[in-house]
Amino acid sequence: MPIIQQRLQNKAYVKAEPIASAKTVAIGFWFSAGSRYESEGKHGISHFVEHMIFKGTKNLSCFEIACEFDKMGGYINAFTEREQLCLYCVIPSQYCIQAINIMKDMIYNSTFEAAEIEKERQVIQSEILSSLDDPEEVSLDAVISSIWKNNPISWSIAGSKDDVESLTREDLISWYEDYIRSGNMLVTLSGNFPEKETFQALNDFPDRERFDEKKKLELPDWNPQFNFIKAFFQQEQFFYLFPIKMPLSYKKNICYAILNAIIGDTMSSRLFQKLREESGYCYNVYSFFNVFSDCGFWAFYATSSKDNSLKVVQDMKRIVDDFFENDISEEEINFAKQHLCGEEIMASEDVEQRMKGLARSYFAGYESIEIETIIDMIQNTTHEQLREVLDEIKKSKENAFIVYGPPLRNSIENSIEQAVKNGN
Repeated sequence: MPIIQQRLQNKAYVKAEPIASAKTVAIGFWFSAGSRYESEGKHGISHFVEHMIFKGTKNLSCFEIACEFDKMGGYINAFTEREQLCLYCVIPSQYCIQAINIMKDMIYNSTFEAAEIEKERQVIQSEILSSLDDPEEVSLDAVISSIWKNNPISWSIAGSKDDVESLTREDLISWYEDYIRSGNMLVTLSGNFPEKETFQALNDFPDRERFDEKKKLELPDWNPQFNFIKAFFQQEQFFYLFPIKMPLSYKKNICYAILNAIIGDTMSSRLFQKLREESGYCYNVYSFFNVFSDCGFWAFYATSSKDNSLKVVQDMKRIVDDFFENDISEEEINFAKQHLCGEEIMASEDVEQRMKGLARSYFAGYESIEIETIIDMIQNTTHEQLREVLDEIKKSKENAFIVYGPPLRNSIENSIEQAVKNGN
């Protein structure tokens, strides 16, 4: 069924995808808030506010909110990113209006009681400590801070324990008022929902008073580099990174996805087969691209023991450089296309993924495209278009290579640096 796109009277924007055959609906409320919008002294405030909207409203206690969604048999959740905060739920279709009204209460009537703030402060500080035990999460934060130095995009989403400790009730309420109650809001729905009643319920939301008053985001400067970052985990982590030129068209996005499947995003990819299956150097090895509103990067990633560090770097660098320099076989391209088409078909069965996909396309400035058209675009991507993307990245010569982990012997570090800079 056609996707409905509409600006409401209260200035919120809605993208809704009716699926008549579904028995569930996913609903997401997206706000232009996140760590990139924060300022010095307010690190982690978006994430803290995200937690607090679950802690009680003028009409419902924290426990009552939980009970309402548990009774439905669905779930409600939220997450904070660098540029967005999202409150969402997935529920049986018959509870759509009830869920919208509860979430409306959370968006407009959260109370931020002092006792609840102090309890949640401890919860968030525990979450931060827990994340420090996750080497992949910690390393990615460190890498982003290294390649985009001194820019809010590199700040931790949750902040530090001290950051969270310093935030006052007044700080939280002010941020909630500006970014959640009054700022830009996108609503995305996917699944089976009563169209007339749903849009009436959304139109009844109060006016978005600070609509379109987005904070001007500072464009980060890319910092090409070779760098060792010391951290006392058990394994070394290796990042080979290339900046992505923005804006990124939908067609180029597809090209990246195809190329990514060939080099590192699948079990049959070049990096996975060589570093893990053939050599046995790594447990984790993959590639990914991370794109924001005005910047992004493509990353090739692996972990290994200290003993295998030099071998991993040498092979990783050689495989990636060969990927950029030499031709890709039609067999690999067709295999990657088939993989992506399969992913699209499976995602089409998941209303939560479809709901989130509507939002991702909106923030990227893409038109909403039906799955059949997406599959056609994947299948019709040419060898020449893929080569153009690879050549554009290769010509920039702005790559970064970062080793994150326990200290290595000076001789090993010198050999790794030579392997990165000289390719041997």
